[in-house]
Amino acid sequence: MFLTKGTLRRVLLVRISTMISFKRRTYALCFFLNLSFMMIGCGGDDSLPVYPTGGVVLYDGKPMVGGGAISFTPLSAQKGKMAGGIIKEDGTFVMSTYDEGDGSIAGEFRVVVYQTTVQEPETVAEDSDGTKTGKNFEPAPSEPIQTVDKKDRIPTLYSDAVKSPITVKIEPDGQNESLSIELKPM
Repeated sequence: MFLTKGTLRRVLLVRISTMISFKRRTYALCFFLNLSFMMIGCGGDDSLPVYPTGGVVLYDGKPMVGGGAISFTPLSAQKGKMAGGIIKEDGTFVMSTYDEGDGSIAGEFRVVVYQTTVQEPETVAEDSDGTKTGKNFEPAPSEPIQTVDKKDRIPTLYSDAVKSPITVKIEPDGQNESLSIELKPM
């Protein structure tokens, strides 16, 4: 069987796009596994009390679009664990430290925000009539789909665990459930 130049090109593009998609999925999986391990910590019974914590992430005065993830990392030598949460499409979030939605320990934290800007395409190719028979076959898109306009993307500085300028203070008796995390364009 001989491969034409066009067929070979399509086969290579599909293989490369599959590898790229695999790398993106692997990166996302590793990120969330690391976040989970940091939240779990080393175990033990030295749990510090947590306080319900949540709010909204705003970018340029409006709820951040696209959703994503948020983490609170303790500043300086403060005892305690990192808290993390998922940012919903409307910009709202709830933090978790030991259990889902339990909140954050008290103290000062650096805030790191990761925005979801792309969506992986469907991997199943179908015919235009919805079947997979080969008639009117259209291959599935291989490139990620941009879900957030460039003007709505947050600066990468806010995703840097060392350089993010945003900090928050969680008080044992404070209003920690209505935090407003304000991100500004640069």
